[in-house]
Amino acid sequence: MAYEVTATRRRPQQFEDLAGQEFVAETLKNSIKTKQFAHAYLFAGPRGCGKTSTARILAKALNCQAGDDPTCSPCGQCESCRAITNSSSMDVIEIDGASNTSVNDVRQIKDEVMFPPTSCRYKIYIIDEVHMLSTSAFNALLKTIEEPPAHVIFIFATTELQKVPATIKSRCQQYNFRLVSSDRLKELLSDACQEMNIQADDEALYWIAKESGGSVRDCYTLFDQVAAFSDGHITYEKIRDKLGLLGIDRLNTIFEACAAGDSENVMNQLDSFLQSGISIEQLISNSTEYLRSLLLIKNGIKKESLLGQSAERYSQKVQESWSAIQTERAISLFLNLYRDIRYSLSPRYELELAFSRLCWLSQYVSPAEVKAAIDKAQNLLCQGTSYGTFSNVKTPENTEKANPAPVSQSQGNVSDQTALKAEVPEEQNAESTSMPSMQEAMQTPSNQNAMPEGMFTFSALKNNSAQAKPDSSEPQAVQVNPNPFYNGGAVPPIETTAYGTPADDYSYMPDNEEAPIIDDWQPESSEEHEDEDYSYAQEFDSEEAPVEISEPIPDSDTKIKLSSGAAMPLKALFETLVTKLSSQNPMASSALLQTEDWLVTGKKITAKIEADFQFNTIQNAQNHINELLKKLLNEDFTFEIIKKEIHVEEKHVEVPEQVKILCNIFKGSIVGGKQ
Repeated sequence: MAYEVTATRRRPQQFEDLAGQEFVAETLKNSIKTKQFAHAYLFAGPRGCGKTSTARILAKALNCQAGDDPTCSPCGQCESCRAITNSSSMDVIEIDGASNTSVNDVRQIKDEVMFPPTSCRYKIYIIDEVHMLSTSAFNALLKTIEEPPAHVIFIFATTELQKVPATIKSRCQQYNFRLVSSDRLKELLSDACQEMNIQADDEALYWIAKESGGSVRDCYTLFDQVAAFSDGHITYEKIRDKLGLLGIDRLNTIFEACAAGDSENVMNQLDSFLQSGISIEQLISNSTEYLRSLLLIKNGIKKESLLGQSAERYSQKVQESWSAIQTERAISLFLNLYRDIRYSLSPRYELELAFSRLCWLSQYVSPAEVKAAIDKAQNLLCQGTSYGTFSNVKTPENTEKANPAPVSQSQGNVSDQTALKAEVPEEQNAESTSMPSMQEAMQTPSNQNAMPEGMFTFSALKNNSAQAKPDSSEPQAVQVNPNPFYNGGAVPPIETTAYGTPADDYSYMPDNEEAPIIDDWQPESSEEHEDEDYSYAQEFDSEEAPVEISEPIPDSDTKIKLSSGAAMPLKALFETLVTKLSSQNPMASSALLQTEDWLVTGKKITAKIEADFQFNTIQNAQNHINELLKKLLNEDFTFEIIKKEIHVEEKHVEVPEQVKILCNIFKGSIVGGKQ
C-alpha cells in the first residue's frame, strides 16, 4: 500500500475526533438528533483546523445507510460512507472555489440542483475557499441557497470570512473554527508516535506543536519532516542541529555573556552562529522567544506549553541579572530590530548593535524608576537648616556648617553607579554634629523639618507635606498638580477661555464645574433700568470721571452706560470679548485673561499686565480687540494695554549642599517660580 502522509491518514472520521472544535461538533450533532439541520452552512476559520473534514463528516452523517434516518455517528462501512471518504460519491460534490470562480460555474450548479440525488438522501455541495468566487458568481448563487430544493444542502468553507458578502452570510448558519492549543496538539503527536512506533521526547513534541501555530495539518506536516531524519527517535537536539536552530543551551550561553557585559565574547558567539548557517532572521526570532519566556518566568508563569521548554532549562544567572522592566526593554529592542532589518544597509550590523546594547542593559533605568528616586529624594530637600545655611534664616552664631556624608544609591539599578563623596573641610570640628546620610534622610518623615522660608524648590517636587503621616517611614508620593501653569506663565486657552473665569492663581478647575459663557450679548433697554443709579457714568464723556475696577472682573457688578442709553455689564463684555477672541487668536485671549486694574475713561478702556510676553501679545492684537469692541458695543471704544511695573526685592539665597549633590546626580539645574 502506498505511503500516506499523517495529515491524511489521521483525518477525523467522526464528530468526536475533531480536535479543539467541541462547540461545532456538539451543535451539529444536536441538530441531526432533532432533524433541524439547515440548508446552508458556512464554516470559517484558520487553515488546517478541520473545516473540510467537518463538512465530510456532516455529509456522511446525513447520508449514512446504516439506518433509516441521519445519524450522529456514521458507520464508515456502508457504500455511501466509503464513497464520501474516497471523494467518489456522485451526490456529494466537492468544488474548489479558487478554480471555479466564474458565474458560469454557478449556473451549472443551479441546473444540477433540480435533479434529485442518485443513491443518497441528500445532494450536498461542499465549496472550499468560497471567498474566491467572483461578485457575479455570488449574486447568481443568492436565490439558490436561499430557497434550495429540499434534497440539497450547501456547505461553504473559507479562511477569509471578511471577503464573503453579507448577503451570503445571512443565508447560512455560520460556525467559527478555532486554532488548537499546544497541549492538544502534543497529545495528537503522541498518538501518532505510538501508531508509527516512534519514540519522541516531550520537549521535541512541544516544539513541533508550538511551531505549528495551532494548525493540526501544519503540525502533522512538520512532524513528518522531523520523523524523516530522526531515525525512530525524535529529540530536540536533532531538531536543533538539522533545522538550524539556536537551541536553549546556546541561547543561555550568549545571554549570560550579555548579562555579564562581556561584549567580546558575545560578538565571537554571534560570528560562530552565522558561520554555522543560522540565518539572521532565525537568530532574532529565537532570541525574542527566549526573552519572552524569561519575562513569563519573572511573572510567575512556568507552564511548559507557553514557554516551549521547562522553566528549569532557562539560565538562572540571566534571570537574576535583569529585572522585568529591563527584560521588556530587550524584547522591544528585538521586535524593532526585526522590523528594521529589511531596510537596513547591513542586517548583520543591526544584529550586532542589538546584542551590544544588551551588554549594557543592566545599567538601563526606566522613567518610572527615575520618578521613584526623585520622590524619595524630596525629603532630603525638605530637611530644613540641618543641611546648609541660608541668608534669610537666623541661626546661632556657634552653628557650624554641616557636610553631607558619602551617599550610596541602592535603589534598583542605581546600585551599580559610583557612590558620591562629599569633601569634608579639615578645619571642621570633630565634635560637631555629623550629617546623616542621604539614605537616612530619605527615610525621615518630611514634616519633621520644614523647608526654610524663601528657598527655591523644584516645582516637580512640590507636595502637601502637612498631609504626610508623622510616623511614616516611607516618603509620600509627589502629588502632581494637573495644571502645569500653577506656578506662573501663560495659561493655555483650552483650559481657561472655555470657562471664561480667570483666577489669580490659575488653579485647576474640575471637569464637573463649568462657568457660563455669554456668546451674544443684547443691549439692555434703558427703560428697564430707569431707576438704577449710574452716578459713576453721569460724566461719561469727561476724562475727569474715570471708572476704575479694583475687584476681579468676573466678580464685578460694574456696568458701562452707552450713548444709546443701554447698559453693558463689564463682566459680560469681558467674557464675550475673551470667548470671541479665543476662536480667532487664542494666545491673545489667554493673555487677556491675566490682565488686571481695568479702567474705563470715556470711550477708552485700559488694563495692566505683568508679563512681557502677554503684553506684546495683546499689543499685537490691539486692532483686533478694538474691532470686537466696536461690534459688541456699536460704538467707537478703544482698548489699551499698559505694562505693570513690578518692584521685586532681591534676596540672596545660598543653595544647600544637598541640592547641589542632586543637581550633579541628575545633571539638572535649579529652577524657581514666583515667590
